[in-house]
Amino acid sequence: MTKNTLLLSAITIVALTLGWATATAVGQSHPLRSRHGEGATSPPTGMVAVTPEGKLYHRPDCGYIHGPVHMEPGAQAVADGYAPCTRCMKETRDR
Repeated sequence: MTKNTLLLSAITIVALTLGWATATAVGQSHPLRSRHGEGATSPPTGMVAVTPEGKLYHRPDCGYIHGPVHMEPGAQAVADGYAPCTRCMKETRDR
């Protein structure tokens, strides 16, 4: 390999590493529990239902909750990375 090829390879590796590190750092500020989840436009007021293994927060009466439920403030659920349930929290997403 020539010096130019080695230099270009080294620059490419550094650029890719920095880009990945930046993307990872940005994602750590507010990671969603589901990569497919849509974040809430604003945290829901009041208490919401979440499950330890779940990725969504729900209204307490939602029929799509699976597993044991615990209640927490809506702002805390958003801070913990939960996304709104697309069935029972539609109004929260559309605000």
